[in-house]
Amino acid sequence: MFYKKSYSMRKPERKKIPLSNFAGYDENKISRTLPCDYTDCVFNYGFKNNKLVNPYGVSEFTIGDYKFPPLPNIVGKRGVFCSTMYVNFKSKFTVLISHEGGVDYCVEGDKEWSHFDLAKPYTSGTIFYVKGEPCLFVAGASGIQWLASDEFVTALSKTVLDVCVHYERMFAVVKEAHSSVWFSATGNAMSWTHSIDKGGYIDFDGTLGDVNVIKSFNNYLYVFCDYGIYRLTAYGDQSQFVLKKIYTASGRIYGPSVTVCGEYVAFAGEDGIFLFDGYDVSRYTTKINNMISSGFDDIYACYLHNKYVISFTNNTPTDFGIYNRERDNDMLLVFDIIDKSVTLMRGVSLKHLCAVNEKDYSKVIAISDDFDGFVEIDESGLYLGSPMLKYWESGEVDFERPSEEKLLRSVEYSAKNEFWLGVISNGVRKEFLLSPREKIKTLNVKGKQFKFYIKSNNASDEIYPPTMVVDFLK
Repeated sequence: MFYKKSYSMRKPERKKIPLSNFAGYDENKISRTLPCDYTDCVFNYGFKNNKLVNPYGVSEFTIGDYKFPPLPNIVGKRGVFCSTMYVNFKSKFTVLISHEGGVDYCVEGDKEWSHFDLAKPYTSGTIFYVKGEPCLFVAGASGIQWLASDEFVTALSKTVLDVCVHYERMFAVVKEAHSSVWFSATGNAMSWTHSIDKGGYIDFDGTLGDVNVIKSFNNYLYVFCDYGIYRLTAYGDQSQFVLKKIYTASGRIYGPSVTVCGEYVAFAGEDGIFLFDGYDVSRYTTKINNMISSGFDDIYACYLHNKYVISFTNNTPTDFGIYNRERDNDMLLVFDIIDKSVTLMRGVSLKHLCAVNEKDYSKVIAISDDFDGFVEIDESGLYLGSPMLKYWESGEVDFERPSEEKLLRSVEYSAKNEFWLGVISNGVRKEFLLSPREKIKTLNVKGKQFKFYIKSNNASDEIYPPTMVVDFLK
């Protein structure tokens, strides 16, 4: 008698595993298993309550119903200075734009820009009190000049890279003497004569590279060089000035990024983004600044509401399969000083960042190559009225079983609008369009290691953590 043989096939081990709880950006917490809560590759998505949501947005700058007139025609490199001036005893927001053709300025309420000639453009500015009145001083290739009655009066006729006010003196970094800091006479920013009881300069030994930026912070003057920081005690008589080296960096510090941020000074360098409290320096990111150091053109930075905002251009080609437009290498980073979270936006042109902190409005404004007026950072999630292409990517995942074959059977999800889920395995990329009506999508992707990504270009997004249904094949 013959009996029919029967075979029993062991069922694969099946698990439901969240793809990510969408905790945020952190290059030091990338996981080779799921859930991949943190990622080092995300653009134009924000994180809120464990969801992927819209990031910040960019819109035309307005003050109530007022909009600034279109920007004047600009020749060459610009410098932008924003301040508040009092006109007929009323506070008026004022913007000055310096360029090779002169200076243009516009006061809140004006219908057009006013212009006056200036030999060379300025790059920075500050307010210095003259006889108790706040006066605008600008600095740049024309030296340090005082704006008086719609006319610039020269205070120092040397090329100045940076300027700041500390106690009753003005301090400057002079291009012709890049290893020193110059200072004015006490209470008189028009006098820079070298004298024991007037102005002077302090020479540096050059061990930290050239002097680039000076900041008044917590009762001291901090001098930022290419590779470190000096602290200068500079109040009262100049014979009492005390200089001390307090930080040496292993990578170059980017001068334009140095910004006073409340209780800290934030800056970017080849080794990361740092916070400095006057005594110690702490690094908070590394990979982001690899993007800056690998090919940046311009860096602009400002601070508002516990946020360090920095824009830069990254010339390194991307390989995410989604960026092919002119602006896709223009980057904006918002770093929250309190919770240390990072929001990265790509494809947004923002230059000459300025923080506006007035009684009735508080905004970050900028100039964009894609708009003929001033723009502001807002919560719209749109770039000048249009949705932005958004992208989130996991690290390479092996589910802590690198040698085992897995089958991604399906994904369970919930979202406000449709989005794309991408899976990369064995060098093959597959994309699945997930509709908010279906809630589950069959995948059937086999492999040992996987990389996942999510992308969308909706006007508004709200994506909850998807759940992967995975079979472990013995």
